[in-house]
Amino acid sequence: MAGYLTRLSLVESTRWVTHSSEVKLAIAECDRALYHGDAEALGAAEAKVERLTVDNPRQQQNIAQAAMLADRRGSRAELEGLFAAMQGEEDRLMAERLQRFASGRARGAIAFVVGAALTVVFGIGDLALLRAQRRDLSSQRALLEAILESVDEGIIAVEPSSRIVAINAVARSMLGGSFPRGDWPKDWRPVLTATFEDGSSMAPENGPLARAMRGETSEGVVYRILPTNDPSAANPGVWVSASARPIRDELGRVVVAVTTLRDITEQRATAERLRDLSLTDELTGLLNRRGFLAMANGQIAASRRTRAPVALLYADVNGLKRINDELGHEQGDQTIQDAAQVLRSVLRERDIVARIGGDEFVALLPNFSPAARQPMLERLAVSIRSRKEHEARPYRLSVSAGVTFMDWESGQSLDELLADADRRMYEHKRERAGQSMPVLRSVPSGQGKRGT
Repeated sequence: MAGYLTRLSLVESTRWVTHSSEVKLAIAECDRALYHGDAEALGAAEAKVERLTVDNPRQQQNIAQAAMLADRRGSRAELEGLFAAMQGEEDRLMAERLQRFASGRARGAIAFVVGAALTVVFGIGDLALLRAQRRDLSSQRALLEAILESVDEGIIAVEPSSRIVAINAVARSMLGGSFPRGDWPKDWRPVLTATFEDGSSMAPENGPLARAMRGETSEGVVYRILPTNDPSAANPGVWVSASARPIRDELGRVVVAVTTLRDITEQRATAERLRDLSLTDELTGLLNRRGFLAMANGQIAASRRTRAPVALLYADVNGLKRINDELGHEQGDQTIQDAAQVLRSVLRERDIVARIGGDEFVALLPNFSPAARQPMLERLAVSIRSRKEHEARPYRLSVSAGVTFMDWESGQSLDELLADADRRMYEHKRERAGQSMPVLRSVPSGQGKRGT
């Protein structure tokens, strides 16, 4: 009877694991539908989650909130955060159920011992029952392994003795073909490199799985996994968000450490692309105002400590309005691109160059001595003349520029430095007003106003 009840407990535990995995897969479908902007698929996936979690009030509340956000077109970040919280809730339930499963295994072992004792005492041969129990356990293990392989997250379970008790294909692909299969190595650095977001290396003892073996719980630890000496392929590595927790027995001892690895490589690449777009001028490829202020303020803060000389160049394109009005905005855009190329060719690689307005450019010049000011402006003039002579444009590139230096003694800010450089640029523009060449060349008949 004890063995029979134990088998029932194991079957029930397996059913729990299966159900939790189905819920996680449905939540993952919500996440994928949100990523692809498929509202119909998102609604269907949310309905599936709602049906599967009908006995979980917390998940029912979460899915209702998700549906409300989707209906009123809430932000994608809110929905992603909510789906991540729902995955975390299922991870918590999975941990509880795996702990019960471990307890079931312990009870099964006890039942086996008791059954063997009864067999010896009473001479009753229930060998067939024991064989059936083993078959049941084998089939349950096969079912559990099938469930683990169906999940699109990496799953690793390790005993305190370092024996790997479970690892699915997703986790194996992240760790690489040269990673050991039998025991979890205490020092995996010869075959694997793990790097945090700040660029620091992860030590084996600080990994989520090692911490779980010590009884700690980790949530959303982000790092990059890069297999080394991988014979299977040139694995480029992946960025993961890892969660890990210990599974304990009735006495509170850690019997298994479980970690899940979620591949967030594509999400990070998308975020980086969006960040670059928000800091870059689309027309010229230079920084925009936001990007310039972010990088320039950082450079000024670093230079302020050593009081190294810092200059700021402020330039604008002369006659851009006339080019736009008479030749069209396409030629106006080309003029801006020409000016950007001239500045980039004259300035140094470490200079921070940006287009901050329609025809306005700035460049922060770190470690730039006052003696280098005039030679730099002369190189700028030579580069502009070269373009006038060699490029068949219906306009002549004309740029006014001014340079000023940071006054460390007065505690000058970047905004004040910009204003000072702007004044110097307009002084230069006024000085040249009477001798500036026309910005338009003679236009052949038929090349009138275009693109306006």
